[in-house]
Amino acid sequence: MLRTRERGLLAVVSVSGGVGVGAKVLWARAGVGAVAVQAYANPSLGIEILEKLDMGMSSAEAVKTVLSGDAYREYRQVAVLKANGDSFTYTGSRAPPFTSEYVDGNAICIGNTLKDSSIPEEMCKYITSQDICDVKSLVKALITSLILGHRLGGSRRGDRSLAMLIVGETLYGKTYDRVVDVRVDYSIKPFNAVIKILRLLNLW
Repeated sequence: MLRTRERGLLAVVSVSGGVGVGAKVLWARAGVGAVAVQAYANPSLGIEILEKLDMGMSSAEAVKTVLSGDAYREYRQVAVLKANGDSFTYTGSRAPPFTSEYVDGNAICIGNTLKDSSIPEEMCKYITSQDICDVKSLVKALITSLILGHRLGGSRRGDRSLAMLIVGETLYGKTYDRVVDVRVDYSIKPFNAVIKILRLLNLW
């Protein structure tokens, strides 16, 4: 998850051993924030957290308020990054191990079912070391960080599905904010598959 200062873009990516990661895990709204709800994902939580952010709550307030009504909150893992840079992460006590979180300024990486708990830190450090000057370089930095995480061990379930959502100002007006929205579900080689799509979009 990353916020760019120059264009005010908000980006969130995820790779998983399951199906439908793009439909269940990733949420973002331009000018508001980005949210990832994973482990035992409940997509309603992502929508509700975004609504709380839009109402003016801090990232911590939004997560705590929404999770207070969730009977299964100890199974969740959540990351939030507001458009103003305010961030918060939460990992429930029953999220599948290994779990880890790492925050570095405008970047957040979290993970569960990890083979190595150092993976989010290494991914985050890679992202923040990159010269991100446009959407293409942002996309490359994020996907390459996922590939790095995979090479460091990735998930114990395997890495089969991948999704990326980037929001910000678009050519289509204020009601449509999706700058990039790509998904690959249950592929043997999800990184190769998403790079093929990104090349068609001239983003790789």
